Amino acid sequence: MNRIQKRERLRQGLQTLLEQGGAGARLPSERELSERFDVARETLRRCLDELEEEGLLQRKQGAGTFVSAPPVVKEARLLSFSEEMRERGMEPSSRLLRHQTVLAGAKLAQRLMVTPGSAVIEIRRLRLANNEPMALETSCVALSRLPGFDPAALVNGSLYELLDKKYGLQLRSAQQQIHATVLSEDEAGLLGVAPFSPSLMIERTSTSSKGEVIEYAKSLYRADRYRFEIGVMR
Repeated sequence: MNRIQKRERLRQGLQTLLEQGGAGARLPSERELSERFDVARETLRRCLDELEEEGLLQRKQGAGTFVSAPPVVKEARLLSFSEEMRERGMEPSSRLLRHQTVLAGAKLAQRLMVTPGSAVIEIRRLRLANNEPMALETSCVALSRLPGFDPAALVNGSLYELLDKKYGLQLRSAQQQIHATVLSEDEAGLLGVAPFSPSLMIERTSTSSKGEVIEYAKSLYRADRYRFEIGVMR
């Protein structure tokens, strides 16, 4: 058996292990794997590196190598995080990291279509699905639109549902920009991944059914758990 055939057999064997183990399963040690597939440690590590880059497995320092859960597919529809997760049979929740009232600078005021210096509520949350961290989200809404706002309502609730039910604000459309970026050490710690892991940053400006800009949000999604699908027509 030549080197290419041996490497292909190794990859197929590892993929079979991943499929058999299922999401969250721990793989045997590198020593056990190299002996099982009769390959050098260096060859094994290169193959594991490739599978990790493809999002099929995850290495946790001091804990081992684990099978990754399949990525959540995010379609180009205006849904809240909670709505998306429920559609996929997952239980959404949030950890409220910070909420504060700030004065809108020129750029934020332009995005929200308010006067510079207007009071804006800034809400930063860690978004989870089935108790697994998925995204870091910062939402900004003009204070004048949220009289009597109670941030505790967002711990297990959706901002979009709150806007609709309590304030009568139905969101109709949004403009989104998607960027590739990397996570800082603090961001990675909250999301439970290695520092400087790849991430998808989404900036979104949402508009109500009356044509008013309601929310400006910036979200960081784990690149290993999210995939975006956009349908196009000619």
